[in-house]
Amino acid sequence: MKIQLSLLLTVFFIFLVSFILTTDGDGGTKTGLPGGWQAIPTKDVKKDPHVKEIAEFAVEEHNRDAKTELKYKRVVRGETQVVAGTNYRLLIAADDGGVSKKYLAVVYERPWEGFKNLTSFKQI
Repeated sequence: MKIQLSLLLTVFFIFLVSFILTTDGDGGTKTGLPGGWQAIPTKDVKKDPHVKEIAEFAVEEHNRDAKTELKYKRVVRGETQVVAGTNYRLLIAADDGGVSKKYLAVVYERPWEGFKNLTSFKQI
Protein backbone atom coordinates (compact mmCIF):
# COMPACT_ATOMS: atom_id res chain seq x y z
CA MET A 1 0.00 0.00 0.00
CA LYS A 2 2.86 2.43 0.83
CA ILE A 3 4.52 1.68 -2.50
CA GLN A 4 1.32 2.45 -4.42
CA LEU A 5 0.84 5.70 -2.52
CA SER A 6 4.48 6.70 -3.17
CA LEU A 7 4.12 5.87 -6.84
CA LEU A 8 0.88 7.85 -7.07
CA LEU A 9 2.45 10.87 -5.36
CA THR A 10 5.49 10.67 -7.65
CA VAL A 11 3.32 10.57 -10.77
CA PHE A 12 1.23 13.49 -9.45
CA PHE A 13 4.40 15.51 -8.72
CA ILE A 14 5.78 14.87 -12.22
CA PHE A 15 2.45 15.92 -13.75
CA LEU A 16 2.34 19.07 -11.62
CA VAL A 17 5.89 20.10 -12.52
CA SER A 18 5.22 19.43 -16.22
CA PHE A 19 2.07 21.54 -16.07
CA ILE A 20 3.85 24.43 -14.37
CA LEU A 21 6.72 24.37 -16.88
CA THR A 22 4.40 24.35 -19.90
CA THR A 23 1.88 27.05 -18.93
CA ASP A 24 2.37 30.79 -19.02
CA GLY A 25 0.42 31.66 -15.90
CA ASP A 26 -2.55 33.05 -17.83
CA GLY A 27 -4.03 29.72 -18.80
CA GLY A 28 -2.14 29.60 -22.12
CA THR A 29 0.65 27.27 -22.99
CA LYS A 30 4.27 28.08 -23.65
CA THR A 31 5.58 27.28 -27.11
CA GLY A 32 9.01 26.02 -26.19
CA LEU A 33 11.66 25.50 -23.61
CA PRO A 34 13.49 28.33 -21.86
CA GLY A 35 16.45 29.31 -24.04
CA GLY A 36 14.87 27.61 -27.07
CA TRP A 37 13.95 29.26 -30.34
CA GLN A 38 10.43 30.74 -30.50
CA ALA A 39 8.75 31.51 -33.83
CA ILE A 40 7.86 35.14 -34.39
CA PRO A 41 4.17 35.22 -35.39
CA THR A 42 3.71 35.88 -39.13
CA LYS A 43 1.79 39.11 -38.49
CA ASP A 44 4.69 40.43 -36.38
CA VAL A 45 7.34 39.41 -38.91
CA LYS A 46 5.57 41.46 -41.54
CA LYS A 47 4.56 44.49 -39.43
CA ASP A 48 6.80 44.79 -36.37
CA PRO A 49 9.14 47.76 -36.93
CA HIS A 50 11.74 46.29 -34.57
CA VAL A 51 11.96 43.03 -36.54
CA LYS A 52 12.39 45.10 -39.72
CA GLU A 53 15.06 47.19 -38.01
CA ILE A 54 16.99 44.04 -37.01
CA ALA A 55 16.75 42.66 -40.58
CA GLU A 56 17.89 45.93 -42.15
CA PHE A 57 20.79 46.04 -39.68
CA ALA A 58 21.78 42.49 -40.74
CA VAL A 59 21.81 43.42 -44.44
CA GLU A 60 23.74 46.67 -43.80
CA GLU A 61 26.35 44.90 -41.66
CA HIS A 62 26.74 42.13 -44.24
CA ASN A 63 27.15 44.71 -47.01
CA ARG A 64 29.80 46.52 -44.97
CA ASP A 65 31.71 43.34 -44.03
CA ALA A 66 31.45 41.50 -47.36
CA LYS A 67 31.61 44.62 -49.56
CA THR A 68 28.33 43.72 -51.26
CA GLU A 69 25.33 45.83 -52.25
CA LEU A 70 22.32 43.75 -51.23
CA LYS A 71 19.02 45.63 -51.10
CA TYR A 72 16.70 44.66 -48.25
CA LYS A 73 13.18 43.64 -49.36
CA ARG A 74 11.40 41.94 -46.44
CA VAL A 75 11.52 39.42 -43.64
CA VAL A 76 10.03 36.09 -44.71
CA ARG A 77 10.00 34.45 -41.29
CA GLY A 78 11.82 34.66 -38.00
CA GLU A 79 12.55 33.26 -34.59
CA THR A 80 13.86 34.65 -31.35
CA GLN A 81 15.89 33.11 -28.57
CA VAL A 82 16.15 34.77 -25.18
CA VAL A 83 19.64 34.46 -23.73
CA ALA A 84 21.54 37.27 -21.98
CA GLY A 85 19.81 39.44 -24.57
CA THR A 86 17.95 38.23 -27.65
CA ASN A 87 19.08 36.30 -30.71
CA TYR A 88 17.05 36.90 -33.86
CA ARG A 89 17.21 34.26 -36.59
CA LEU A 90 15.59 35.79 -39.66
CA LEU A 91 14.99 34.58 -43.20
CA ILE A 92 15.44 37.74 -45.24
CA ALA A 93 14.60 38.41 -48.88
CA ALA A 94 17.07 40.78 -50.53
CA ASP A 95 17.98 41.78 -54.06
CA ASP A 96 21.48 41.03 -55.29
CA GLY A 97 22.02 42.90 -58.53
CA GLY A 98 18.31 42.77 -59.33
CA VAL A 99 17.99 39.06 -58.48
CA SER A 100 15.89 38.20 -55.44
CA LYS A 101 17.67 35.83 -53.05
CA LYS A 102 17.04 34.60 -49.51
CA TYR A 103 19.47 34.85 -46.64
CA LEU A 104 19.50 33.43 -43.14
CA ALA A 105 20.78 35.99 -40.65
CA VAL A 106 21.37 35.76 -36.92
CA VAL A 107 21.60 38.99 -34.94
CA TYR A 108 22.35 39.20 -31.21
CA GLU A 109 20.88 42.21 -29.42
CA ARG A 110 21.09 43.68 -25.92
CA PRO A 111 18.74 46.67 -26.32
CA TRP A 112 19.34 48.06 -22.82
CA GLU A 113 22.97 48.62 -23.90
CA GLY A 114 22.20 49.71 -27.45
CA PHE A 115 24.21 46.69 -28.65
CA LYS A 116 23.59 44.69 -31.85
CA ASN A 117 25.92 42.19 -33.51
CA LEU A 118 25.55 40.26 -36.76
CA THR A 119 26.48 36.70 -35.77
CA SER A 120 25.96 35.03 -39.15
CA PHE A 121 24.62 35.80 -42.60
CA LYS A 122 24.44 33.22 -45.37
CA GLN A 123 22.54 32.68 -48.58
CA ILE A 124 20.17 29.72 -48.58
